[in-house]
Amino acid sequence: MVNYMLLYKFLNEETGKIINDTSPNWKIEKDLGIYGDEAEDFIIRFSNRFNVDISNFNFKEHFNSEIDSISLFIVNLFYKKEKNELTINDLKKAVKNGKLE
Repeated sequence: MVNYMLLYKFLNEETGKIINDTSPNWKIEKDLGIYGDEAEDFIIRFSNRFNVDISNFNFKEHFNSEIDSISLFIVNLFYKKEKNELTINDLKKAVKNGKLE
């Protein structure tokens, strides 16, 4: 059994938000506000910290590009392309399996 307390601590350090077992479906981009270049840096730090293989992870499938929140709202309103939103639960699975795809 995997102890996810280190993951929650990492997420708290990265976002300043309190993360625990009650927040598994929180979305990394929408709920934690991590997107664009920041998201790529975040995933790399996550990979390094938890020894998770991200070689097959496609950032563009999961995150919007670096853009201000107002522009992002307008883009999403008119040009909605569904992203496969990454959640805390996905990160937990990656820690358990050693890879994020």
